[in-house]
Amino acid sequence: MARTVQQCNDYLVTQLVTQLGSIGITINPNTWSARNLLRAICYTFAVAQSLAEQLQDIQIAKMQDILEKSASGSAKWIQDAVFRFQYSSATPQYLTNVGGVVQYPIINESLRIVTACSVGTNFANQVLVKVAKGSPLVSLTSPEVTALQSYVLLKGTAGISYVVSSATSDKIRIEGSIYYQGIYASVINTNVINTLNTYLANLSKTNFGGDIKVSDLETLIRQIEGVNDVVFERVSCRLDGAAVLAGVDLVLGGDWILRKYTSGAGYLVQETTAGHTFTDTLTFIAE
Repeated sequence: MARTVQQCNDYLVTQLVTQLGSIGITINPNTWSARNLLRAICYTFAVAQSLAEQLQDIQIAKMQDILEKSASGSAKWIQDAVFRFQYSSATPQYLTNVGGVVQYPIINESLRIVTACSVGTNFANQVLVKVAKGSPLVSLTSPEVTALQSYVLLKGTAGISYVVSSATSDKIRIEGSIYYQGIYASVINTNVINTLNTYLANLSKTNFGGDIKVSDLETLIRQIEGVNDVVFERVSCRLDGAAVLAGVDLVLGGDWILRKYTSGAGYLVQETTAGHTFTDTLTFIAE
């Protein structure tokens, strides 16, 4: 990782003092004036060294990115390929094989609809490709999924089973008590619920297909201005098609059952069933 100019300068000055001291020459950098020649030389070399290290870091990052995306069949490669998928309901997007490279003859970035993608495997050694589109995220339509499935099979490695899916968001229900400072009574409900919704939206983008942790939710709420404490009574997550309260319980009766949940669709939103939204299930208690 590239060092700052100051770090490079400190290193050069230290080495200068040490090396000159070894041959009997004593210098004291603390007495150098702003125009001191040694000071100017060290700083000049420090700037050059820092810039060189920054350029080196950029080059290494580019090479690593190329290596990850060039290995056909790797998760990074598949994910990058999915983000390059093009779809038009009016004009079919055909792929061509040029020199063994399967690609679109015409690149049209405006037709790239996938904005979230995760790649994993199951016990049957199938490659599971979960996707969503838009902002906020929504599922792809059936024709879009069909086209993407065909695209992935053509782009992927022969003999590998790829399964593309796109589903409506999972739902999370949080039932509990929020203890807060009374002076925040007029805003605490809105602040907590907005914070939770923003967190879920950001998590869906930064960790699509990943886990949501009870400990992260607890920490998130505790850090909201005005909140003194939070006690979860029940935290449950479900697939969109499952009945409310028929999903996976992370907290039940105040006891932690599971510490995290992996969303089936790849992303979550608050429970949308009437009577079970955050507004309905979170109790705010002034103290």
